Amino acid sequence: MKLGMIAWSALAATVTLVACGGGGGGPGNPPPSFPAVIRSFTFPAGNATASPGTTAWDIVGVTTTLTDQFHSSDAYDTLRVDVTFVQDISDALPAPGQQLSSAGTELGVQVALDTDGNPATGVYSGCDPTDPLRPFEYGSDQGNDPSRLADGNYSIIDPQGGPIYQGAPNPPAEAQTSVAGHVFSQTFFLPTVGILDGAAAPKIGIAVASFNGASGSPTDCMPAGSALELFTN
Repeated sequence: MKLGMIAWSALAATVTLVACGGGGGGPGNPPPSFPAVIRSFTFPAGNATASPGTTAWDIVGVTTTLTDQFHSSDAYDTLRVDVTFVQDISDALPAPGQQLSSAGTELGVQVALDTDGNPATGVYSGCDPTDPLRPFEYGSDQGNDPSRLADGNYSIIDPQGGPIYQGAPNPPAEAQTSVAGHVFSQTFFLPTVGILDGAAAPKIGIAVASFNGASGSPTDCMPAGSALELFTN
């Protein structure tokens, strides 16, 4: 799996800390929560490309949110990536259990993760095909390898190029996926991709690409230009 490439520029980012949870330790109270770390990026519309008769899925925003959703230890354990499109994508994904079709009207999305924050280590490339760096260790399958999972989620592809888990539905081992209007969301359980940084919010590199059907070329990819990846903090 390699992320594709698209040329464009002008990205803006904002960072927000949001207090979440925080019960006291009494009976029936949840354990204390770390504040959510939210980072938002916006991108220009109208730069997506596609063949005639297919859909130019156009990414205009990405938001990353780090939380300790499972309260399993004193650590941030969850990353959610929200990808906003120009188009309404409510009915754009293949059905659960199905691969992307070749029609060019279905949506595939890859979210790539640089889990060590080092642009010189990894196996998957980013949006610029001329850059020799491959900073991403993991990525979500866009629906080809092997397909959208039966529970509606997607496989996480490991550094060896295959699904990190195969078997009965197991959301913590999958890229948990949902769609609402123009927004595609995937949630990753961080220990699954080898991240357990305790109370320190992990710095994870992100790249996102969109595909129209089973095409091997992305319709849009971010970041591009001078930016190699986006970071969660």
